[in-house]
Amino acid sequence: MKKSYNSLALTLTMCMVFLFSSFSLNAQVGVGTTTPDAQLDIVAPAATGNALQVNDDNTTNASSSVWVRNSGLGYGINLQTLNTGSNFPSLGITQFGTGAISRGLDINMDATTGAYALAVFQNGAGDGIYNQINGSGIVGVYNDLSDHGGIGDFVDLDDNDGTGVLVYGVDNGAAPTSGGDVFAFNGIVRTNTATGAFVNGGVLAGQQFGVGHGTIITHSGTAGRNAEFNITNAANADAAIFSVHLGQGSAIVAQNQNNVLTGTITVADFAYTGTDIDDHIGIEGASTPAAGWGIGMLGTGNWYGVASIGDFTATGAKAFTIDHPQDPANMMLKHFSVESNEVLNMYRGVEAFDASGKAIVSLPDYYDSININPSYQLTPIGAAMPNLYIESEIANGQFVIAGGVPNKKVSWQITAERNDPYFQQNPEKKQDVVTKEGSRNGKYFNPELYNQPKEKGMFYNANKEKQELTKVRNSNTKQLEDRKAESAEAIKEEKVEDKK
Repeated sequence: MKKSYNSLALTLTMCMVFLFSSFSLNAQVGVGTTTPDAQLDIVAPAATGNALQVNDDNTTNASSSVWVRNSGLGYGINLQTLNTGSNFPSLGITQFGTGAISRGLDINMDATTGAYALAVFQNGAGDGIYNQINGSGIVGVYNDLSDHGGIGDFVDLDDNDGTGVLVYGVDNGAAPTSGGDVFAFNGIVRTNTATGAFVNGGVLAGQQFGVGHGTIITHSGTAGRNAEFNITNAANADAAIFSVHLGQGSAIVAQNQNNVLTGTITVADFAYTGTDIDDHIGIEGASTPAAGWGIGMLGTGNWYGVASIGDFTATGAKAFTIDHPQDPANMMLKHFSVESNEVLNMYRGVEAFDASGKAIVSLPDYYDSININPSYQLTPIGAAMPNLYIESEIANGQFVIAGGVPNKKVSWQITAERNDPYFQQNPEKKQDVVTKEGSRNGKYFNPELYNQPKEKGMFYNANKEKQELTKVRNSNTKQLEDRKAESAEAIKEEKVEDKK
C-alpha cells in the first residue's frame, strides 16, 4: 500500500524519522508527489529550491553527510539530467577544504576488483570530462601509481578518427597575444633499474602499426627549433638520437624546401664544438654489406658532389670511376691519381720551333702566384733533337726552349711546387712524414693490415660498438593490447546498460 504525506508537518516528521531513528517503514514514501515510485521519492515542484538538502554543521564529525550502500547489481547512485536545455552539470562538487590533500572527489576501489575506478560514457556533443582550475592548483589531473605501477592514462579510439590527447596552450588561436613557457607534454623519468625493453624507461614511448607516421611535429613560429634533444650527463656515451629502420626507406631524411633563401644554408649541420684534443669526427658514414660492396658517403651537386675546406686524404686509392665508354652497361673504367711526396702542380703543352730553333712558351697568368721551384721535361716531336735545352727559365709567366729543329715541335711539361696563400701560411702541411703524437700515437689507419686489433684503429669508436642494432618495441604494448582485449566486451555491455 502506498502512503502520501503532503503536509509540511508530516514531511518534516518523516524526514526526522528517517534521519535520526531506527524507525522502519516498508511502504513507499512520496514527498511532493502522490505517486511515489521508490522507497523515498522526492519531487520539488517549486521554481527554486533544492529537492533534498542535507546539512552537517558539526565540524568535528568525521563521518559522511550522506552514506549510500548498494548490495544489488545496479548503480550506487544514478544521476540523470532530464532537461535537454540545461547548461548546468549533472553533478556539482565544491570543496572548500584547504588541507594539503583535500580533494573534490575520492573513489576507492576494492583491491580485488577489475572494474574501472571511473567510467565516463559521452553520447552527446559535449566534453566527457571538463576540468577548469581557477585557484592556485597547478595539476589538472593527478594520477598516483607509486604504490602499484601500471598505466596513468589509457585512451582507446578503436577504429575512429580522433586525438588521444589534445593540449591547447594559446590565448587566441587566430592571433596569439600572450603566452609563456608552455609544454604540451613534459615528462620526468628517473629510474635506475632496467625492467623492460627500454633500458631504465623513457620519457616517451609508442608504437604505430598503421601506415601513418610515428611522430608528427609541425612548427609554424618565426623562430625556435622544431625539435631539440640534449644529453647533459658528460659520462653518457650513448647517442642523442638513435634511428633504426627495418624497411626500405632511409633512417633519416632531411630537406630544406625554402625557395627564397638569403645566403647559403646547410641542410644537415654536424659539428664537434668541444675543446677536447682528439680527431673527433663531424660526420661519419659507413656501409659494409659485403666485401667490395657499400658506399660510405655519396654526394651529388651541380657544382661539387663533395667539397673539402682544408686537406683531403684517403688511406686507399684515389680514383675517378666512370661507365666504361666501350661497354657502359657491364664495365667500369677507373683512372687513379698520381701520388707524390710533394704538393705539386703540373702544366703541359706542345710548341713549334721558329726558324732559329727556338720556342717561347706562355704559362697561365696565375702561374707565378701559386708556384715555385719548377722542373722541366722536354720531348722532341718529328725529328731527333739532341741539343734541346731551356734557354730562359720561367719569368713573368714565360720560358724559352732552344736547340730545336726549325718548324718541328716539342712536347713540354712543367712540374712545380704548389705555393698559394694556404701553403704559404701553413707550410707544415707540406710535410710528407708526420709523427703520430698524442692520442694518435700507437694507432693505425688500417690496423688489420698490421695484424693489430680493431681497437688500435685511428678512428675506432668504442661507444659506437655499444650501440648495437636492436628491434625497437614498446614495453607497454603487450599490456595495452591485453587490457584492450579484456575490457572491450565489458565496455560494450556498460554502454548498453547505460542507455537503458
